[in-house]
Amino acid sequence: MKRKNLILLTGICILLVTCQKSVRITRAGDLQSFINRAQRYFTDSVLALSAQPEGYRGSGTKRIKWDAASAAVLPFGKGVWVPVEYTDPLFVRTSFSDNRNFSLNNLTWLLMYSDTTNHLHAELVTRLPDSMYLKDPTGPFSGYVFVEDWWGHSLAKYLYSNNTVRKYVTPRVQPTGFVTYCTVIFGYNYSPNSANDGYSWVETTGCYTAYEPDNYDLGTSGGGYGGNIGGGGAGAPTLTSIFVVSGKNPIANITDYLKCFTNVGGNDHNYTVTVCVDQPTPGSRNPWTTTSGGLAGSSAAGNAFNVGHTFLIFSEQYGGTNITRNIGFYPSGTVTPRNPSSQGQLSNNEDHIYNISATFTVTNANFFAMLNFVSQGNSSGFLYNLNSENCTTFSLQTLIQGGIYLPNTIGDWLNGMGNNPGDLGEDIRQMNLLPNMTRNTVANYHPNIGNCQ
Repeated sequence: MKRKNLILLTGICILLVTCQKSVRITRAGDLQSFINRAQRYFTDSVLALSAQPEGYRGSGTKRIKWDAASAAVLPFGKGVWVPVEYTDPLFVRTSFSDNRNFSLNNLTWLLMYSDTTNHLHAELVTRLPDSMYLKDPTGPFSGYVFVEDWWGHSLAKYLYSNNTVRKYVTPRVQPTGFVTYCTVIFGYNYSPNSANDGYSWVETTGCYTAYEPDNYDLGTSGGGYGGNIGGGGAGAPTLTSIFVVSGKNPIANITDYLKCFTNVGGNDHNYTVTVCVDQPTPGSRNPWTTTSGGLAGSSAAGNAFNVGHTFLIFSEQYGGTNITRNIGFYPSGTVTPRNPSSQGQLSNNEDHIYNISATFTVTNANFFAMLNFVSQGNSSGFLYNLNSENCTTFSLQTLIQGGIYLPNTIGDWLNGMGNNPGDLGEDIRQMNLLPNMTRNTVANYHPNIGNCQ
């Protein structure tokens, strides 16, 4: 991104001044003098506040490249754009830019300016282009612009589209029915010394809420709640009508449930783990879809929405013996987007349907590392959370214990976001097979097998 293409905006003025003369620093001496003043103000009046950071971007260590500062064209006072560099590089992709990856070092600036009373201000400006702008970067900018303080506290969010600017305002009205479309940033904090020391994060850029009469069609054929809204007569969803309930076959004693597995090295024992995905819409990344009766085991009958499910199958084969156990992670009580957490609960999913799966051959050490992690699911205080620790998240975390790293795609839904069966199923479908991996797009019968004393 070229700095000259950044469209001016600050927390107090957005292209609204039409009768004031634009002011720019025209001489090198004036520029350096203003930079010196800005540096002193930033050190003495901004950093001295030692505020609590907000979010992953706000908590990241940053340095200001004062030597690369350039004059800003402002409708009032003087100002400079100063590039900002994160010490540990932050890489992001967004749900509105065709999943392209960006370094925040190329998207973030510090805007230092003086207002009409000659008081200085410091604002962190982050520009996130959308897919339309990426197709033609020579045209008018389109996408999101965040204005924040140095610690990541939001001052304003703006959407540039079709040569217009809209400011994000949190809805003040609770409608009887609505559809919300949220745009999202997915980030990864990369450690130059070790990629494994990094961590992923997610942040919403803002949501659009379409307020409608009580009855309208969700347009599910258009790809979910971001689709067309028209006639039809289906009842509008509410935040409390999307819910996930506990599994129908709870595993009371996980130690007893897994006791038939034997930890034996060598080549005479074969260990596999299978991740099974029941997508709400097979072949689609939809995080949920409408349903007439609910999905047994993951959504209560009468729930208007099918949210799918992800679960694991553990198997050990040796000689003529086969031991197989199915495990899924659920809330012990009902959760909704408004109340997303509940005590976690493991359930036997031997009769749960799925439409795509991936099987991995692993060592006995990796197999038992995964079993040890799975056993936490029933522990007191280990919570199910619809956004951060759901059935898909738990399955992905379990596989990591066995050295299996699948894509960690984040989706979004009414009042929340996180891993989900829709995205995981498509990630498995599209990924290149790993050396120890097989993929199956046809569901198999998968009962628990094997008994022991």
